[in-house]
This record gives sequence, structure tokens and C-alpha cells, in this order.
Amino acid sequence: MKKIVNIAIFVVAIITCVLAVCFASAFDQDKMANYNEAQMVNADNPQMIADFEATTPETLPAFVDQYRSEGATLSENLKAQQLQKDILYTYIVELGELTEETFPEYQANFPSHAKSLFAQADNAQKYTDGFAAVQDFSKLENYISKLNDEYSVIKQDYIHQKNYNKAYNSIVNQADGVNQVVSETKKAEDLSTLKVDIAGYVSQGKLLNVTVMFGYLLFFVTIAMLLYFALKAIFSNIKNSYKSLLVIVAFVILVFIGYLIASPEMTPSAIKMQHTVQQVKWIGAGMFVFYIAFIGAICAIVGTAISSAIKNRK
Repeated sequence: MKKIVNIAIFVVAIITCVLAVCFASAFDQDKMANYNEAQMVNADNPQMIADFEATTPETLPAFVDQYRSEGATLSENLKAQQLQKDILYTYIVELGELTEETFPEYQANFPSHAKSLFAQADNAQKYTDGFAAVQDFSKLENYISKLNDEYSVIKQDYIHQKNYNKAYNSIVNQADGVNQVVSETKKAEDLSTLKVDIAGYVSQGKLLNVTVMFGYLLFFVTIAMLLYFALKAIFSNIKNSYKSLLVIVAFVILVFIGYLIASPEMTPSAIKMQHTVQQVKWIGAGMFVFYIAFIGAICAIVGTAISSAIKNRK
């Protein structure tokens, strides 16, 4: 059984390495922006990529007109989305600036103030009802925390849509650039080149996804087998392995404590990287475990050195 597992891990590792080499050989670092644009559009709007691949010099003007028009709609939607984001941000800032002394006055004036603040908000009633439930200043912090969680999701979606719009317009502009070529022969050549480039970026993305999948598979299979054989060795001779078992239990407890004390706060960088609250907490837990392990290793080294020095003096 152990040999079969080792062979399976070895095969997966070889496949992963081969795929990684193929991706590295095909990937052009200088075209990173084009690569990211094609990947984003293909993920969110594969029909656009398919339509472009089917485009001919004769149908290219229709393609540009169609997607230019849809791009204008996307821009308008993005502006509307930004407005909702900004309204919520303004609301959160206002609440965050309140003190125990200024809260009663703000609460008293809120019904009239809310009419102007949420005049263009899609969730006006939700926000007014939410603040109405905050009966005193002590409950305000919890309400602001909920609003911040909501804002993080909205901002993440806004950033994604903004990047998508940019990638979308870039491809349309490239297609329009080819469409503006006067010479029919050169237009056909440039269109063919652009189609090959975009298809290449998309295929590289698929190759990268497969490579990452095999990489994760190799990682988790390796970890699972290490845990399996380690636990098997421990429980087969549990009397002599209690120290190892205690280390494993201590590590699990450490991870659990790290997750409990990790902050769920969505920092600007976490929002930009599209992390969720749970991912942020796990990252915080990982950092906690790393710091504790690092400090523990330093203490162990210093302790060993001191203990050796004391023994040598005796």
C-alpha cells in the first residue's frame, strides 16, 4: 500500500512539473497585462471571447459596435455601483465619528438626515431600519461592524467589476484598432494575429489552472499521507509516542486559539485581493501559529545553549 501511494505521489509530481514547464515556456512576462485581461474576460464573459474567435474582417465592425454598446452599459452600471458604495462609506464614516455625547443629537436628527443621505440609495429602508434598532451608543459599534462587513463585499465586487470593465474595453479597443486598418489584407493579418494572441492567453490560463490543481492535489495528498503514517506510528506504540501525540494536540489547540483571536477586519489590501472574512481569519491564525512557533524555536535554542553552558561549568 505504501509503495502504491508513493508511486501515485511521484506520478502526480511529475505531471505537475511537466505542466509547470509547459506553462513557463509559453508564458511571456512582458504580456502580463494582456494575459490578465483575456483571463478576466474569458472568466466573466466567455461568449465575448467565442464571438471574437468567430469574427472575420467582414463581421468585425458589427462585433465592435455590439460590444462597444454593451461596454457603455457596463460603464453606467459601474457608476451606479460606485454611487451605492460611496453612500454606504459616507454612512459608516459618519457613524464612526460619533461619540457618546454626540450620539443622542445624531439619533434625534437621523430621520430627516437620512432622507438626503439615502436619497439615491437602493437599500435606504434597510439602513434606516438598521439604525433605528440601535437604541443606545453601546450598540453602535456592533452595528458599524456589520456595515463594514457589507461594505467589504460591495467594494470587492466593485473592484472586480472595475477591473473587468477595463479588461473588456481593452479587448474591444484592440479589435477596433484592427477594424480601423484601411488595407483589407493587413486588416485580415492583424485580426488573425490578435485572435491567435487572445486564444493563446486563454489557453495559458487553462493550463495554469490545471497545473495549480495538480499542485494542490500533490500538496494535500502528501500532507494526508504524512499524517496517516505519523499517526499510525504513534498509535502502534502509543506508550513511547505520547510526546509526539502531545505535540500534535498542542498544535491543533494553537491553531484553534489563533483562529479565535484572529481579527476578521477587512483591510484595504484584503479587500483588493478579494479575500473573504473567513480567509482573513485563517490568514491571521496562520500568522499567529507562525509567530508562536518562531518564538518557541528561538526559546528552545537559547534554552539549550544556556543548559549546555551550565552543564559544562559543572
